[in-house]
Amino acid sequence: MSLEFDFGIVIKFGGWASNLPENTDFIDYWYNLCLSKTKAQIESDPTHKINAFHWTRWKEDFEEFVDKYEVKSGESYTPEEREWFAHYMQYLVYGLQLPGKQIAEHYGKNVFTAIINGWSKYHTFGVDLFIETIADRFGVPENAQIHALNM
Repeated sequence: MSLEFDFGIVIKFGGWASNLPENTDFIDYWYNLCLSKTKAQIESDPTHKINAFHWTRWKEDFEEFVDKYEVKSGESYTPEEREWFAHYMQYLVYGLQLPGKQIAEHYGKNVFTAIINGWSKYHTFGVDLFIETIADRFGVPENAQIHALNM
């Protein structure tokens, strides 16, 4: 499987994340999204990558139709933190050449929390240094192929 970098998708995930309602348990939401059929479709099916797809459509698919995620209350973080996290976790998909589901299964929710809580440090990193740092700190999932994005 080759996951081709798509900046439109990265931007949409960032928009989706930053627009989630306050008091949403952001890490639980995003971790479950990564494990979902919705995210797998976005990553694998070209028809779901079309720029005309607005982030609210994906949100509705995930929360209401395809995966039926029940939104939990909890730490929402700031819109800027949520947007950064969504961008960089998708960069991790492209940088490791693995679907979000496999990344979520390998790292787990606790690593997602550690990453967003390290935002004050990580947001100053370029994408490649971020990917390298996460790989060094938390290991690399099986079948990962570290791929420089040069961003």
